[in-house]
Amino acid sequence: MTMGWETSLTLLLAAGAVANPVLRPRRLPWPEPVPASSIGPLDWSSIRPPVYSSQGSKSNFYSNKATAGESSPPGSVDWRNRDGLNYITTPQDQGSCNSCWAFAATALIESMVRIEHGVWSKRSEADVHDGVGAACESVGNAEETLAWVAGQGSDFLNETETPRPGIADWPCDPYETTPHGYAHCNDRSGRTTHIPYFQALGIIEDQKRWLDEYGPLVVTFILYKDFGSWKPTEEGSVYKWDGISETTGNHLTLVVGYDDEKQAWIMKNSWGKGWGTEGFAYFAYDDANIDNWTKYGLANVNPDPWTRKRHQSGSMLQSGNGESHRNFELLVSDSATAGFTHVSRDGTSAKWGTVSEVQGDSLLGQPAVVGTSFNRDFHAVGVDKDQSLRQWAYSQSAKKWSPVSVIEGKDIDGFPGLAQSDGSQLVMVVKHADGTLNEWQQPPNSTAWTQVNPPIASDIAQSGPSVVQSNVGLDIYHPQSGSRGNLYTVAVRTDGQLQLFWRSGQDTAKWSAGEAFGSGIPLDTPPVMIQDYLHMADETSIGGFQLAIAVDGGVQHWERVNDDLLTKTPEEGGQGKWQLVETAGTGVKHVWALVQGSFKQKMHMVTEGTDGQFSYWEWDGKWAVVEKLPALSNGSWARTQPVSGG
Repeated sequence: MTMGWETSLTLLLAAGAVANPVLRPRRLPWPEPVPASSIGPLDWSSIRPPVYSSQGSKSNFYSNKATAGESSPPGSVDWRNRDGLNYITTPQDQGSCNSCWAFAATALIESMVRIEHGVWSKRSEADVHDGVGAACESVGNAEETLAWVAGQGSDFLNETETPRPGIADWPCDPYETTPHGYAHCNDRSGRTTHIPYFQALGIIEDQKRWLDEYGPLVVTFILYKDFGSWKPTEEGSVYKWDGISETTGNHLTLVVGYDDEKQAWIMKNSWGKGWGTEGFAYFAYDDANIDNWTKYGLANVNPDPWTRKRHQSGSMLQSGNGESHRNFELLVSDSATAGFTHVSRDGTSAKWGTVSEVQGDSLLGQPAVVGTSFNRDFHAVGVDKDQSLRQWAYSQSAKKWSPVSVIEGKDIDGFPGLAQSDGSQLVMVVKHADGTLNEWQQPPNSTAWTQVNPPIASDIAQSGPSVVQSNVGLDIYHPQSGSRGNLYTVAVRTDGQLQLFWRSGQDTAKWSAGEAFGSGIPLDTPPVMIQDYLHMADETSIGGFQLAIAVDGGVQHWERVNDDLLTKTPEEGGQGKWQLVETAGTGVKHVWALVQGSFKQKMHMVTEGTDGQFSYWEWDGKWAVVEKLPALSNGSWARTQPVSGG
């Protein structure tokens, strides 16, 4: 006997959560879906407006329609192509397990990360499936699954200190159909995307409007045998139950759009790309109970630092803090403390405020900061006047900065680049006083830095926050093979050129010299580089490199489209595919930070002027100064709450 939907809904309303599906019994009958008729019209004025605008055009398909009155959805929506961009990850294959519920919930979450934050973020179906204690034979539903990920199951009702599970990335817990326990990566806590409670939708017009304004929906329908063998007879043909095939239970999938002309939902299945049309299908309206049962959406997801790590470098990062999980955290050297001040820019109001002051020893330039998979803590490094390198960490739980380690006696005089590798260790690349460029590594759960490999290069004039843990060479679906992405960095040579260096993702791999580009680069200024998601068609494609550096008082913006790096390595000597795309601004002394965040594919930059003033820039096809930041001694700075969202 299964619990009816009325009992489940009563528990949900009474406790604010649904039953936690830990240790599911095997071969249970499918849970009874919640009738759509039990869910009233959505009060759009009571929910958050969509936070993301169209990335593919200057016009917004969002704005704040959710707070308006009646709004008629368009005749079709397809998140595989909105203004020329794809927001849907590759269809997966659940294999022989009854795990469609885990695949549907996972597909929803990773799609919402892409829609709301721009980045591709393949999540782990196994992390949900195994995390709730399911076996291969276990069945499930959307409500319990999404509630567990959100940390709103029964296990969490009286455990306010229990960490909310979230959902980890695919390599952290690869999916498999053979019997196994719940085994995930050691640093899962900082590799999990977090979600709020789900939104139930019962009215068709509400469902279409949600699809238009927010994103995909998890759906449940009766699974008939003819669906398993269905193939489109022609392009765009619609599945409809043949009326005679028997049912084998229920099935959960992701609806990524609809087409009123075809009278069909656009569905992403979890039976691999060999089913339907590359894993997708048009599914007839009101067929197989698909419109008789409630559909579920999400909004305001919170991506993890592991997801963002390739897309930010230097003295500023985008964190999960703030109402919309998109605050900027900027570290600014402070003569008053000889260390730095942590300032934050609210992702909703765009207002800056100081968070805390950290003591140091007369830093040279600006610190480099990264968000890490170590409980989402921040780590920062900076070089002081004595050519020692200092490291600090910001604890999300304690909400404060603390010193971690010091590297002394190594004559480090360049500006450091800092990244977290695919192997989870911290990697730092920095110039030494003898003109060599060197790599340092710090393993997880350690405070010790080790200088590894021979020097990367000699005759280096300056280093900078330009080390990138890329996804070139990374096969996210075969982590057991030890697949890791290549590392890349750029430094200023003593002849005034920029040069790319790279190595494979294995910790002991040797660096190779790559392309040299630019000329007349000042010998004392740092290059800043990230890998973008501008050129990524899906979660497996390769992003390009974006680099900014101060030259002759302006900012040179260089770009490298990396569509060649899977088949060839960068060749030493020539400029390769590097292109100078823009020179912007005047009176710029140094570039200190480069971020591609959650704002319509924009890039963000922080520079220091020849007058010592810092400027915050945005790129939306062209660079422009958005605002000049007041001196830290200026009394206009507001005080903000400590960071706690990662």
